[in-house]
Amino acid sequence: MKQMNVFPECNVDTNLVGFILGGYVKHKSTCNEVAKAVNKSNEFAIGIIDADKRMATLDSGFEKYDNGCEADGENVHITMYIHSDRKRFMFTVKPAMDKFLLDAAKQLGINLKDACYPSTLEAFKKETKRIQAAEDSKLRNLFAMILDNEELQRFRNTLKYLMNKQYEVDIDIVKSFFDGRLTKIDLPTYLG
Repeated sequence: MKQMNVFPECNVDTNLVGFILGGYVKHKSTCNEVAKAVNKSNEFAIGIIDADKRMATLDSGFEKYDNGCEADGENVHITMYIHSDRKRFMFTVKPAMDKFLLDAAKQLGINLKDACYPSTLEAFKKETKRIQAAEDSKLRNLFAMILDNEELQRFRNTLKYLMNKQYEVDIDIVKSFFDGRLTKIDLPTYLG
């Protein structure tokens, strides 16, 4: 498997993105390290960071894609930023990936205990913050269980399209996958 120019911040993010894309990503330890890697990249690059209290500094060319939904950490967790060079993208997860995963499971009626995880956010975070979370197969089982979550599907479809097209990305199509106007049913048409 090849290593992709995708920079997730957290171990659980690294595992999720590897699960979605089927390859190796370039894990970074902090939001600022991810922002720095994507900001300085002259190649196609994607960053995934938590929407911390203090947002990492993005290059001035990044613009938030306003899909009409506010990322409040309850209804919508993921926000997308598109660079004007059309080859760099940043996703922020509010408040963090572990809360997003927990909310996705709740939305689908999945009990985390069925995936061998505690059901409280604090206890779940202890599992997702471990270094082993970057490659934990138990987490991948959870990802498979929650893959039908609508927001996770939109994120998945967007990432798959971006990685397939890279320098030939059509921004309108990226936006359409991200906001759900295009779905997984449409994805094969755009990956060919």
